[in-house]
Amino acid sequence: MSRDSILGWTLIVLVVISLFLSFSIWSQVPGNFSALRMIDDDKKVDPTLAVSPEKILVYLGNSFSTILKPSSPLYDKTWSISTELLTTQSNASPELMGDINRENFIRVKGLEVFFPTPLPANFLRQHFNIEGVDFSLLDGKLINSFVLVDDGHLSVYLVDSEDFLYKIGKGQNPQNLNSIIKEIDNSNPPLYAGLTADVNLKVNGDVYVSLSPYELPVYSVKLEQILEEQIASKFFPDFSVTRRIQERDGTVIYTDGQQGLRFYDDGAFEYNMPVSKEVRKTQSLYESFNTAVDFIATHGGWPKGAYLASYEEITGPSGPTYIFKFKIRVNGFRVINMDDFINLTVEGNQVKNYYRSPSILTKQEGILDLMTPVEALNAAVSTKNIKIVNDIYLGYVLENEKLKPVWIVDTAGMEVIIHGPSE
Repeated sequence: MSRDSILGWTLIVLVVISLFLSFSIWSQVPGNFSALRMIDDDKKVDPTLAVSPEKILVYLGNSFSTILKPSSPLYDKTWSISTELLTTQSNASPELMGDINRENFIRVKGLEVFFPTPLPANFLRQHFNIEGVDFSLLDGKLINSFVLVDDGHLSVYLVDSEDFLYKIGKGQNPQNLNSIIKEIDNSNPPLYAGLTADVNLKVNGDVYVSLSPYELPVYSVKLEQILEEQIASKFFPDFSVTRRIQERDGTVIYTDGQQGLRFYDDGAFEYNMPVSKEVRKTQSLYESFNTAVDFIATHGGWPKGAYLASYEEITGPSGPTYIFKFKIRVNGFRVINMDDFINLTVEGNQVKNYYRSPSILTKQEGILDLMTPVEALNAAVSTKNIKIVNDIYLGYVLENEKLKPVWIVDTAGMEVIIHGPSE
């Protein structure tokens, strides 16, 4: 074989090896940005996802407590078991027990599950399928949380927005409750203690803080590019009777003469559909909520981390209209300064208006060390002149196309943001 032939074959082998290595690298390493969403188009979504708790307070039975956030390893399992126990062990009409005193639970094993927004008692009765129980005592009451404790048997309580405690069940066997609490305890969770007031700060209610320092990821953010026709096909299955109109400002509108879909240049879209009186059917808040969740799932997909942030009922001559607002959690924490991700109006049994912000793509940039919550409170007192604290918790703020973790102090109807010392 000639020298030129040997060099030629050597070059071919090197090129093949190079291509193989390039393929291996790119097939194993993900892209820089990942979509902060989970698309479930055309699939039934469990509405419980939308009211998944902001936090779960765990009484470990040894005078210690911990808190599970949506990013905690045992959060999903604990949420599933707690909802099952709420459904199966709620067997009594509500009995008012007075103001809640969480000190009474600190030496027993238990869970307190906090909803992302206060919910009507009758909504919870329907949502968690609590049957054979008269909830009329709770008419007009908004429920902040429910409590499951082992006090010799399994007791079930509801806590309303005024911190009144109602007993709604008594079961015989707390084994499942104790089992999950033991698993949480064995996972070496961070321990929490009740915050006590001092001369410079009044603590309103029960505020639990960890004495350990925190570190959380920092993310860079960009908007995801939308697939206009793919989204439009969810609203207009027959494009032969659908017009596409592009306005001078770049806005694109799809319409079939009855319903309309508008795409904004920032990637958001908005759907409108007039609801005629002839087809209008009155629905309850719970039924309208299910209508909203189903519609979102099949018209853009249910986004990962979405939760019900607030709702509103508007009473009209032809029946109530409900407005639902959904926000997004990142890494299990709320984004404080981000607008509603979804705003949806249900009139009768139909969706009248649906506004959806563009999905965001995130890339972890690093880890940020945060001060302890006690240090954050000291900073709030000294720099922000805080006098009263209702709660303190971690969250994210969106600044300069980055999501940064911060402490948020809930005080006097405001959320005060405390950045880390390096910010």
